[in-house]
Amino acid sequence: MRAGRRVIVAVVLAMLPVVAGCQVGPAPAGPAETREGPPPWDAPRDAVSYIDQAGMERLPLDFSGPMPYTVNLSVTVDGTAVKIPAGIGVDRVRAEQAAVHTHTDDGLVYVEAKTQAERPTLRQFFQLWGVRYDGKCVGDACGSVKVELNGKPVAWDTKLVRQSKIQVTATR
Repeated sequence: MRAGRRVIVAVVLAMLPVVAGCQVGPAPAGPAETREGPPPWDAPRDAVSYIDQAGMERLPLDFSGPMPYTVNLSVTVDGTAVKIPAGIGVDRVRAEQAAVHTHTDDGLVYVEAKTQAERPTLRQFFQLWGVRYDGKCVGDACGSVKVELNGKPVAWDTKLVRQSKIQVTATR
């Protein structure tokens, strides 16, 4: 009986370093990195660091604001359509999302803000995507950036307006 207990104790003690070194929960998120190369651009894996970079609140995956809406977004670089991937602004590992995110790769952007007054911007969407975006560049296309909201020219950092169509066109 004593020998059996010694074996059990020895096995438990041998496993302690392995168990003690195990991490509970997801690994810490990697840093948000802005991509400055050409498309395609996938959705960032560690979305929480991109949510923080965009200055947005981390919300639970099942959150839906008081008045959710969608925006249709299309991006073209040098005449070629850029695929907007599913999962932008969504961190499934940590079960968190931004108020602005994508579920599919068809350019439909969901806005589920906490208040009706909250109006995220196109700049924040690109920050969530991790793609360089300003008045002159989209990724590595740094010649001209034109933005249209429902067919009319607007500033590059326009607000994401309910049920609108936003077209971003960049040329080198």
